[in-house]
Amino acid sequence: LTVTPAPCAPGGRPHHEPRHTWEMADELRKAVQAKDADGAVSAYASLDASEPVDLKLLCAACNLMAFHRHNAAAFSAFERGLSVAPGDDGGGALVAAGLNLNALLYATCRDPAMLESARRVWGVLTSVGAKPELEPLEKLIGSCLKRRSHDEAFSVFLAAIDAGLTPSPRACLGLIRTCAAEPRLAQMSYAVFSTLKGSGAAVPPAVAAELATACLRHGTLEQAAEAYAA
Repeated sequence: LTVTPAPCAPGGRPHHEPRHTWEMADELRKAVQAKDADGAVSAYASLDASEPVDLKLLCAACNLMAFHRHNAAAFSAFERGLSVAPGDDGGGALVAAGLNLNALLYATCRDPAMLESARRVWGVLTSVGAKPELEPLEKLIGSCLKRRSHDEAFSVFLAAIDAGLTPSPRACLGLIRTCAAEPRLAQMSYAVFSTLKGSGAAVPPAVAAELATACLRHGTLEQAAEAYAA
C-alpha cells in the first residue's frame, strides 16, 4: 500500500490543514512582539481552543490586550491561561509567566457589565498575594458602586487601606454616599469619612448631611455631630 502525502503549501503546511493549527500561534507571537494589540486580538481569536499555547506568550498577549482596552479578549486569555497552567496554583503560574493582574483588573473594570470578570481577577490577585495598585482598586470600587454592590465596594476599600493605599476623595465620596440609599451602611460610610477627613480633603455639605442623617439612625450622636460639623 502506497500512501501519497498531502501536497504542502509553502512553509510545509498541508493544503487541507486549517491555517490556525500551524500558524496562528506564530501570528500571535509576532503581534505581541510588535505591540500590535489589534493583531494580537485577531490572532488569539483564531486559535483553536485545544491548541497548546506557550504560557508566557499567552500572558504577554493578555497584558497587551488589557493595556489597549480589549477587555473581553484579555479576560478570555486569562481564563485560558488558568485552565492550562501547571499545578494547583494557576494564578501563581500566570504571575510567574509575566501576567500583570493589576492591568487586567483595571481592564475588566472599564465596563461595569464585566463585574463578574473583575471579581474573578480580584480573587486571583488576592489569593496569590500580589500587591494591588491604587488605580485598579479605585476602578473596582467604582464598578461595584455602579452595580450597587455596596458591601463589596467597602470590602475593596478596606483591602486598599490594608495595602497602605488611600483611595482618592472621589472614590471615598462615592462610598460615603451609599448610606443615603442604604442607611445600614452608616458605620462603614463613617469609617471612609474619617479616612477622607484625615487626609485633609473637604467633604461637600450635601454628603456630610446624608452621612449625619444615616448616623442618627444607625450610628451615634457623636458621629452625626461630627458629620454635620464637616
